[in-house]
Amino acid sequence: MTDPAPRLEWSAIWRAALSVATFAVPIGLAQQWLVGSGRISADGAVNLVLFFAVLCCGAIGGFGAAQLCRARPLHNGAAAAALAYLAIQAGGALRRLIVGEPLANPLGWIFLALLMATCGMAGAALEGRTRAARRER
Repeated sequence: MTDPAPRLEWSAIWRAALSVATFAVPIGLAQQWLVGSGRISADGAVNLVLFFAVLCCGAIGGFGAAQLCRARPLHNGAAAAALAYLAIQAGGALRRLIVGEPLANPLGWIFLALLMATCGMAGAALEGRTRAARRER
């Protein structure tokens, strides 16, 4: 008998999360450096474009997780994007602890992880809509 509620496929999730981190970390570091050095303002348009680029990385990760899994593509896509975000934030928190800087608000981490999960779900939904068109080729 098949499982009526298949579980998350962690092999697909961690591979997609690693892909998200591969692209989101350099963008985030560049954003942090540009704002910290005063080259761009924290509320400027360039900063928003970079933030949107990080969210697009989450959508790409959701797309990848949906391609790699057999069932529940939206769940796997959301988990991949959120896992990538939380792993990146954990690395940043570790750096802040070592340097002695104050940590960001953990409640903000939760809300931004949910935002990233939403982008991952959007990417997974896009993968589901384009799957038939890709198979016809």
